[in-house]
Amino acid sequence: MNRMNKIYQFAIILILLCNIGVIKAQNNYDHLEPVGGIYDIYDFQFEYYSKVRNVLFNGLTDKPEIRFQVMPSFTPENVLDIEFDRNNDKYFLTYHICEQMIWHNEKCEKVKVQKFKTEIDKESVKLIKSLFSIAIAQVRFPPPVEEGGMITIGLDGKNYYFTVNEYGYGIKSGTVWSPNKGTKMNKLVAIGNKLIELAKSNKELVKFDNELQKDIERLIEELK
Repeated sequence: MNRMNKIYQFAIILILLCNIGVIKAQNNYDHLEPVGGIYDIYDFQFEYYSKVRNVLFNGLTDKPEIRFQVMPSFTPENVLDIEFDRNNDKYFLTYHICEQMIWHNEKCEKVKVQKFKTEIDKESVKLIKSLFSIAIAQVRFPPPVEEGGMITIGLDGKNYYFTVNEYGYGIKSGTVWSPNKGTKMNKLVAIGNKLIELAKSNKELVKFDNELQKDIERLIEELK
């Protein structure tokens, strides 16, 4: 019994240490990190991301103005795009969310996707694209452990991916894992979630209200 108690106590301490590591890392390195390419991810990740692209991204452009992608641990994957319709000179918020998780789903190709689409005004697009551009411009790797960096271990949370299409440079992306409250990255995620709410609102035309506009402008200043 004593041996079992010691094992249990060790497990609790290990979990606490992992959580402390994550908090410390996120407080010190409050920025987006690079998104792994096909040459620096594991085979199972490549297979999973390919399934996500085939199912969740079906019907989306491969060159969105911005993209906010959410990859949770235990709930369905979802993605929000702002797309430009050149034929009609209009921008649209497009949101896709799976009805079941793709991860560890043997029948993922049959997963249904809920889709929402609504027009968004040009000034709002310009403002949110400016925020994404500034955040992604600051993407960098965390320092190695021997230089004070921390290994983050995520068991229950979400990976958030931010993408912007910059003319002359193409697609750029950055990612963050469940940022702590009060951090700049947490505020960035909150704004992304607000975009999702607006995409699902079924408004004829989305235009940022004063509160959201000020939140975006304040975060832009914080990130500069």
